Amino acid sequence: MPLLIWQVLEMPINPNYKKPKIVAGELNTPVTFFEYVPSSGPDPGNEKKKTLFQCTALLYKPSMKDREILNGLGTSEGITIKIRDPFTDYLATNKHKVLIEDYRYKDKVWEVKDVSYDFENNNFVKVILGATS
Repeated sequence: MPLLIWQVLEMPINPNYKKPKIVAGELNTPVTFFEYVPSSGPDPGNEKKKTLFQCTALLYKPSMKDREILNGLGTSEGITIKIRDPFTDYLATNKHKVLIEDYRYKDKVWEVKDVSYDFENNNFVKVILGATS
């Protein structure tokens, strides 16, 4: 017997439901993950930028735990970003660099210092970025 609309509306809400901490509207800053690769030219030391992954992210000030990681790595400036988990499309490593497309971080190249995957619900990846300049 099919459920009627008024029966569905009267169903109780799951008491264990928790609103997501991050919603899609908060991921509004474009970021580009890249690495430098040697160019095919004859001059040594010439490198070109190879884009690895582009997405939008939530940017925020590093927490105390994030700050401890940055201080241990000798980083003077840091920022923490959260991105949707791209699964096998992209795996961030500390060899990668990031450009944040925001006027406050214009032309600043950030280095990936630490990556924290969320193994419980696989929704987001926390990436700690640092700059030594």
